[in-house]
Amino acid sequence: MIPPALQTHLDGSVTTTALLLQVTLESGEHYGITSHDQPITYDGLTYRIGFDPSVIASASDLSVDNGEARALLTALINQNQLLNGHLDNAHWKLYLINWQQPDNDNALLLDAGDIGEVKIKDDSEYRAELLSYAMRLKQNLGTSWSRTCRATFGTPAKGQNGCGASAPFTSGTVIAVDSSDPFRVFQGTINTAAYSIGRVVWTGGDNKGSRAHKIEAANPSTVALFEAMRFPIKIGDTFNIRKDCNKSPADCIQYKNFVNYKGEPFIPTGDGLESMTPSAQVFGGLSGSSIQP
Repeated sequence: MIPPALQTHLDGSVTTTALLLQVTLESGEHYGITSHDQPITYDGLTYRIGFDPSVIASASDLSVDNGEARALLTALINQNQLLNGHLDNAHWKLYLINWQQPDNDNALLLDAGDIGEVKIKDDSEYRAELLSYAMRLKQNLGTSWSRTCRATFGTPAKGQNGCGASAPFTSGTVIAVDSSDPFRVFQGTINTAAYSIGRVVWTGGDNKGSRAHKIEAANPSTVALFEAMRFPIKIGDTFNIRKDCNKSPADCIQYKNFVNYKGEPFIPTGDGLESMTPSAQVFGGLSGSSIQP
């Protein structure tokens, strides 16, 4: 419902409205940008200039709402942060406001949702996909059977993909980098033999971010990541490393968490060759035939 004060303003012959985009990171930190040509402070948050809502669309049949926020790369969010997943799992809110009187009586929440794909253009602006919460009502919900676990390791037990188990992080510093593969292979200050199935989160250096990168192989002195980093790994970069789960019942039992196993490892399966042969399991060969001497 539009606040009466804002409705009166919109009904006037001249309006002074602007859009405010509030972004909340997974850490709880807030950012604000506005389509106005001057910063606006609303509800304790200052919205800086540099926002262009290029596409805002919705439909009454709850088809996927879509939007794309174009914003300048500034000291607020720089290119390295975006490339390293600064906006992963972030949420957004879009307000219409009378910028001459930026208070709750002159502001309307237009939409809210999750941030999807983020692209960088010409090293000067980024484009963030705005996915409305209404889109979730169009998604199919359900589970499929699998012998391995479908849970996301380290998450709370509740939910379809909840785990309930986790492993502590250990801090380390890079002391050497493989010159033949500086984007993936490095040596740290800690014994990494136990992390052949694990994850690395960079806490310092060009690759610093919240993403947990999968480990392909590890021995006491060397770690090889599954995917190449955005930037070369350098001596002095800091990281957190932890063990992961291989999604098997045995690993889940080791974590004393089998009660939360999100898989069906005990469902009987047929022999692959038999399942490909018509009537192979029917006595006498073809269905209804008799045994021939």
